[in-house]
Amino acid sequence: MSIDKATPQDWDQAKDRLASNNQVGGDHYNKGTNIEPIDYIIANNIGWCLGNVIKLVTRDKHDKVEDLFKAKHYIDLELEKVFGLDSDGNKIPEELLKKSL
Repeated sequence: MSIDKATPQDWDQAKDRLASNNQVGGDHYNKGTNIEPIDYIIANNIGWCLGNVIKLVTRDKHDKVEDLFKAKHYIDLELEKVFGLDSDGNKIPEELLKKSL
């Protein structure tokens, strides 16, 4: 169908099909929030590890402790991969960092 001939219903249906308007696997990321974590992550150009931290700490799931441990792991990965530090803030020797690749 031509965009020039689209009805308001066509537009609504097209909007409903957008990936950003749908969630797979529940509503644990959007309960009571005004912004989806993915929108915040992209708008602020946040990388993989810290993006996962935001995602995990903002979702509303039954096992919050598990999500917090996952978020902690992603923080440790960010420290290691981006800053070359271990989870205690100590510099990781270059030789050890190269072996982890």
